[in-house]
Amino acid sequence: MRKALQRMVIGGLMMALGWPALAEPVLVEGLESGQGVLRARSGECFAVTPKHVVGMGLGLEIITTKRVRAPAELITDFGDDIAVIRVDARGRLPCGMGWPRVESLASTLREAVTQARQGVILRVRETGGVEAYGVRFVSVDHRHIEVTPLSPGAEAFKGMSGSQLMLEGQPVGMVLGTEAGLIRAYRQDALNERIGRFFASQGSHQLPASDLPIEPLQGSAVVTTRTPIREAPSPWSPAHRWLTVGQRIELNGKVVGRPWYRTPEGYVRSADTTTR
Repeated sequence: MRKALQRMVIGGLMMALGWPALAEPVLVEGLESGQGVLRARSGECFAVTPKHVVGMGLGLEIITTKRVRAPAELITDFGDDIAVIRVDARGRLPCGMGWPRVESLASTLREAVTQARQGVILRVRETGGVEAYGVRFVSVDHRHIEVTPLSPGAEAFKGMSGSQLMLEGQPVGMVLGTEAGLIRAYRQDALNERIGRFFASQGSHQLPASDLPIEPLQGSAVVTTRTPIREAPSPWSPAHRWLTVGQRIELNGKVVGRPWYRTPEGYVRSADTTTR
């Protein structure tokens, strides 16, 4: 009863403060049951969630706070247990048109740890709505945050992977998992940096223009050998980042007459992937 009351009180406070409307939390059903956050790009709906929740991407489905269900597919794996899935929204989901723009959280999180401040973790319930669980900040490094629950009990924190970690009504991390009483989350600023190019829509973060004609192609491919995503369809072009064997990437075009696919981040050699 006490724990239930605590969740209700914390949940009420969160509703009063309001979490960012552009970061709609959802339940993700994949290899495991977990959580995710919706994000829009170019009229399409995506969700950011831990890779271990998604698995190989078979039978993926998301469930909103209003119990609306929608199928999804794995688009890409960013490493560090971070994945992006595409959601078949069909005009039913409040996917939002942006993402919380968070500058460096280094000083904020160091202060939260030093002062043992309290925050909350949001979790979408299978029956609809959102639960909020109180936590205390205990450690931080350049990519991760560790917190402990205010009310001990591992059962309550099952299925938390992908949940938003909040501090004073703002997202500061995404939960990756729990171990030995500690809840480990990926920092929001580090997450923004890791997935930023995928969701970039303006300014210098746009994909570089290519003088070569591009034929439309919608689909995905699996990487078969370690290969880079390059700024232009050339082996001498600078690499944005490297992909590992087994990673799935989204394709949105094929360079005419050249062995290159176009992706939201740049270009990859078609010979280093398979679309089967």
